[in-house]
Amino acid sequence: MKITAIDISVFELPIRTSLPRNPDLDRSSSSTWQTANSSSHLFPVEVIHVKTDDGVEGVCTVGDWQYTQMLSGQLDLLRKIAIGENPLDRNLLYGKLKSAARFFDQAWFGGFDNCLWDIAGKTANVPVAKLLGGAREQIPAYYNFTGESLEELILDGERAIEQGFTVLKDHLPYQAEMNIELFSQLRKAFGNKVGLMHDAALTSYSYEEALKVGKALETENFIWLEEPLPDRQMENYVRLADALDIPIAGAETLMHDPEIGALWLQSRAVDILRVNGRHGTTPLVKLANFAEMQNKNVEPNALGPLFGLVHAHINCGLSNINWFEVSPPFGGATMAKEIGLLNPPVPKNGYVTYPKTPGWGASWDWELFESKRVAKI
Repeated sequence: MKITAIDISVFELPIRTSLPRNPDLDRSSSSTWQTANSSSHLFPVEVIHVKTDDGVEGVCTVGDWQYTQMLSGQLDLLRKIAIGENPLDRNLLYGKLKSAARFFDQAWFGGFDNCLWDIAGKTANVPVAKLLGGAREQIPAYYNFTGESLEELILDGERAIEQGFTVLKDHLPYQAEMNIELFSQLRKAFGNKVGLMHDAALTSYSYEEALKVGKALETENFIWLEEPLPDRQMENYVRLADALDIPIAGAETLMHDPEIGALWLQSRAVDILRVNGRHGTTPLVKLANFAEMQNKNVEPNALGPLFGLVHAHINCGLSNINWFEVSPPFGGATMAKEIGLLNPPVPKNGYVTYPKTPGWGASWDWELFESKRVAKI
């Protein structure tokens, strides 16, 4: 089997983006900036097709909801390297593309790599989750709950619990002392039967503050502390992980480079490495295997490629992943159906599963797909 063509379909979808705003009235303070949802606007989303002389076609989004485009020079290079090669030689192609990526970040060919896994599953007539090891049939999902006040946070969390979620993650953007007080209030509101996580991406904790926050989270029995410090502070991450019992999840802004992820694991800077299938399933599996040898987990962030289908397979296929993250984007399933993807994963009773059909198991309305496409490259 040989790759004969690589094409990209371009769509424009309404996506809610975020803009920074300061939550404090005192603009001269050193307080952090948090995100505020702006109005929806049309944003380009690309789908990559890898075709073969056997008639088997791999299909995936180029990235996910946020990283969605491939540069024309990258596509030209991809075609020169990959056309004529066997799509089942994933490691060979990954090595060639990685060596050619000196002037691009290493995430640019992730969508192509995901197409190769789709082809592999279709050729073997099994779901990708089974190719990855088939660790489980379904995986618990956690919900990112939001609100401008404690009351709104609790209300949003209660809505999620009514839908079957048992784990909630906050993005509290306030200073350490206020967040610590809110942790206690949230635990009182939800009780011990609901799992809680804290994502500090919208804060700017110092090391000392992050340590206090971590101790408070341990007292309130939170599941993990995510991104407590900027990702460039590896030495402080090592200190923090050594001082705390609560697992530290991090390196999210460095996910484009698998070698950096491996370095963070090896240095014991994180207990849980954040990853994303938009960078390719092959490097993600390599990182997961490396993490497993150190008794650590990787955890994919957000929905990921194909509006969640890729992460549904990866998270169910690999044994050292515990959760499926729901949102962003807002309305991911609606966005998927807008371009003809009929079966994006939607949590049921707090769990996500994968299609039991070959490859990624994507079910397409190709008529709608073509009618919504605005360009083909």
